[in-house]
Amino acid sequence: MSSTLLRLGLWIAIVVLAAYVITESFEGSTIAELIPIHLMTKVLGLAAVLAIAGVIAKLFEKTKERVSRNRCRVCGTPVTSGAIYCRNHLRKVLELEDRKTHNTRIR
Repeated sequence: MSSTLLRLGLWIAIVVLAAYVITESFEGSTIAELIPIHLMTKVLGLAAVLAIAGVIAKLFEKTKERVSRNRCRVCGTPVTSGAIYCRNHLRKVLELEDRKTHNTRIR
């Protein structure tokens, strides 16, 4: 999400700067009249806000990764890195899957 905001802001800024160059290059033509300067300043402000929001969101994502821990999906207890379930719930899930896949009687 953060990279999308940042890229969107930067692409909008590039498009606005290209439009500004076109309006300044062809000052007397009808192309320059189609793109008002006050609109370009507002869109450039929007691009700056999007880029800043992207940078701030990226900072929040980095701090979230450092602070948050992996938790069990069922009970929410902390689990080791890469695990989805705690030990008790993992055993229950594996037992249920074993019962579903094996139609024979467990001894």
